Amino acid sequence: MYQIVRHEVFSDVTFLWDVLAPDVAHAAQAGHFVMLRLHEGSERIPLTVADFDRERGTVTIVVQALGKTTREMRDHYREGDSFADFVGPLGLPQHIEQVGHVALVGGGLGVAPVYPQLRAFKEAGNRITGIIGFRNRDLIFWEDRFAALCDDLIVCTDDGSYGRPGFVSQALDDLIGRDRPDRVVAIGPLPMMAACVETTRPHSVKTMVSLNAIMVDGTGMCGSCRVTVAGKVKFACVEGPDFDGHEVDFPELIARQKRFKSQEARANESYAHVCNLEKQLFEDEKRGYKKLAQLVPHQTKMPERDAHERACNFKEVNLGYTAAEAFQEVERCIQCKNPPCITGCPVGVDIPRFVRHLLVHDLEGAINVISESSLFPSICGRVCPQESQCEAHCILTKKIDAVAIGRLERFIGDNAPRLKIAPPQFAETLGRVAIVGSGPAGLAAAADLVRFGADVTVYEALHVIGGVLRYGIPAFRLPRDIIDREVQGLRDMGVKFELNKVIGKTFTIAQLMNGMGFDAVFVGAGAGAPSFLGIPGEFAGQVYSANEFLTRVNLMGGDQFPYLDTPVGFGKSVVVIGAGNTAMDCLRVAKRLGAPNVRCVYRRTEAEAPARIEELRHAKEEGIEFLFLHSPVEIYTDAEGNVAGMKVQKMTLGEPDERGRRKPVPLDEFVELDCDTVIYALGTNANPIVPQATPGLGLNKWGYIIADEATQATNLKGVFAGGDIVTGGATVILAMGAGRRAARAIGAYLQSDRQTWPLSEDEVKAFVPPQPLSQAAPAELGA
Repeated sequence: MYQIVRHEVFSDVTFLWDVLAPDVAHAAQAGHFVMLRLHEGSERIPLTVADFDRERGTVTIVVQALGKTTREMRDHYREGDSFADFVGPLGLPQHIEQVGHVALVGGGLGVAPVYPQLRAFKEAGNRITGIIGFRNRDLIFWEDRFAALCDDLIVCTDDGSYGRPGFVSQALDDLIGRDRPDRVVAIGPLPMMAACVETTRPHSVKTMVSLNAIMVDGTGMCGSCRVTVAGKVKFACVEGPDFDGHEVDFPELIARQKRFKSQEARANESYAHVCNLEKQLFEDEKRGYKKLAQLVPHQTKMPERDAHERACNFKEVNLGYTAAEAFQEVERCIQCKNPPCITGCPVGVDIPRFVRHLLVHDLEGAINVISESSLFPSICGRVCPQESQCEAHCILTKKIDAVAIGRLERFIGDNAPRLKIAPPQFAETLGRVAIVGSGPAGLAAAADLVRFGADVTVYEALHVIGGVLRYGIPAFRLPRDIIDREVQGLRDMGVKFELNKVIGKTFTIAQLMNGMGFDAVFVGAGAGAPSFLGIPGEFAGQVYSANEFLTRVNLMGGDQFPYLDTPVGFGKSVVVIGAGNTAMDCLRVAKRLGAPNVRCVYRRTEAEAPARIEELRHAKEEGIEFLFLHSPVEIYTDAEGNVAGMKVQKMTLGEPDERGRRKPVPLDEFVELDCDTVIYALGTNANPIVPQATPGLGLNKWGYIIADEATQATNLKGVFAGGDIVTGGATVILAMGAGRRAARAIGAYLQSDRQTWPLSEDEVKAFVPPQPLSQAAPAELGA
């Protein structure tokens, strides 16, 4: 990073930076230029060195805010700020020699780069005439600097508001008539340099011009700066930027400079729009700034991999928004005055605030807002059912499609600059906390607790971190590198992970609390134990639970057998029982493993299917067959005990049950299906390992741990629980919400020196997290 050590404003559009760049300053000479880039995603722009101070290690550049980047430099960077890249010095220095009388002509912004050459020619013993021109009096700068070195100085303004009226080329023509110079150096806009060249050509006065404005990389690589000089192609960045102007093909050069005119206009328009939004939404704090009639009615479509291609591999299906698509979609948010979307987010992400940052293209600000509540935007943006949570609460749904909040969250998680994460430092440790399970609930609890100042250790029974994220969700929905990256953030914050440790077997909760010195325990072990129907034949070898089938593939790499050691035995016709998201995962994995015929059997209609609409659509596109209103009654087996088929009974829907779902009623009609593999995807039961090893732990009649809905506290002092081990099978984001509630309650419990039990909801709400000593720590948590 390079720091701006001095910032001086000359006019509304012209300003100066002194940049601390000792290596560049030490090597800089008159005529050199630098390449500057503000941040990731910015363009590289060439700027001529206006001055340099080898002792201070600074390089001076003077900038005119005309394009998007230079306007951003003007509007958003001040003295003390830093930017990404400052490359140079580049090009060849001007050949300085004693020739007698030298006229140095600067037009507009070209006045700045003329200055070091003027100084060098003066030091070489030449007589100096300076001609500097501006559009009007208000834009004039450095007149005093030039006056101090020039034997004669002519200041021109186009409108005649100061000095000599007219263009610098006219002043140069007059000078040639009365005091012919031996050399002319002209720097400024291309038309101005071309005019000066044509002024001196009849008098055979050698005229040097600077062509640095046509660079892209500046190092001789790209060829964008090619220019015809004396009939030959030259590259301005390595053979210039200074050339004999009489040999430069200016008409060709000016024509080439217009090739990006429309794009530059679009960039300026976009920047002006963002600046206007920034003023409205941040400075004026305006809300409800758009009318529904102004909005595109439908969500921006998510780019997807072709169905025929993706059905044969495990590459991610949803490809994610491009920047253009994300900025198009975010414009559909009206920033309503009383946003209901936050109430639909189980972890309480401040959705309108991160959207505001995205509206002004501030991805760093957006990721910081999300990180106050969740360190897993790339995971949640992919697997959370936003359409039934935050998006279901979006005010737009009354008339049109909701804002695609989940897709925007994913875009930010995938594209925002990585947070600089370091373990937060506290005056004292809040306490030691053991977390059982590294699934969504455990990871969310760990993230909050370490930011509260707790010493956190996560115990995981498997050999990898992530729980259901790792073994339950296929890579085509949640790539493994995304899990690894977001888990690494927890490691960087100081969370410790112990793998291959089965709590209830390797250690008990009592041992964690007593012999091992933990002050509190959070159980987020998940549910996990599979459900079956109890019908004949379901104990055949080719009958899998969804957990087994997905674990063999997702966790153990069964799709790569025999190159990896874990096999997955299946035939040519697979039936999956159930129609939730897990069932969709099983169906689509079976298809990718090469099964020609894959069918879903579900006893209700498609409208009652628990799976996300998108998952159902993807499965259909990939060639999955659906048998709705059918229920298995028997799995046929052959003499060797292998699956040979399935008998299913047709169903109809009766009256709604206690949860409001219409109950399936059997009909006296049966269908026989050919199949050789059956996968049960009917949900899960409580895993008994932790409860069996924890005497006195309160359980409900289904074997799930009983925990307070507000605090996640169990009946055992210091023991908290959340996620599927409490609620039964649910979503990733609901488990994360339970983990966050538990973390806050644990913080309150530890802050009370473990004296208060059970905790009340008010006591938890009153908890004030300790503040880290260093503000270099990750973003602090919202309430």
